[in-house]
Amino acid sequence: MGLPQPGLWLKRLWVLLEVAVHVVVGKVLLILFPDRVKRNILAMGEKTGMTRNPHFSHDNWIPTFFSTQYFWFVLKVRWQRLEDTTELGGLAPNCPVVHLSGQRCNIWEFMQGNRPLVLNFGSCTPSFMFKFDQFKRLIEDFSSIADFLVIYIEEAHASG
Repeated sequence: MGLPQPGLWLKRLWVLLEVAVHVVVGKVLLILFPDRVKRNILAMGEKTGMTRNPHFSHDNWIPTFFSTQYFWFVLKVRWQRLEDTTELGGLAPNCPVVHLSGQRCNIWEFMQGNRPLVLNFGSCTPSFMFKFDQFKRLIEDFSSIADFLVIYIEEAHASG
């Protein structure tokens, strides 16, 4: 695998500082101005449609913002993005995934011939689950010409 490029370490350090400042400032604001932070987070939720989900309860997940788990998750995602490479019109990266059966495989193994493979990345967040019926309709409408794969990603917020 080898050592990462020297410039990558500097980028990772910068991302670490950005995420740390974001989490610390967010946590302080959440403690000092909880109602204002709650309103801002709910306003962001309005944009994604997650607050229209009847099963949505902000009391379950707003406290997890700016937690230690949140910090490590955001840091991991931002570091991974530094190494993501793909080209417009090129092949998607052949990332490793785990099948529901527990078997490890790669995304390309789900491709069948020259059929397009539509990837839907998400987790059991209110916004993803609220829009999942729309994705199922896409599958029904286009399954004759394309294949579909849902890839579950790690959640940034603790479940509880």
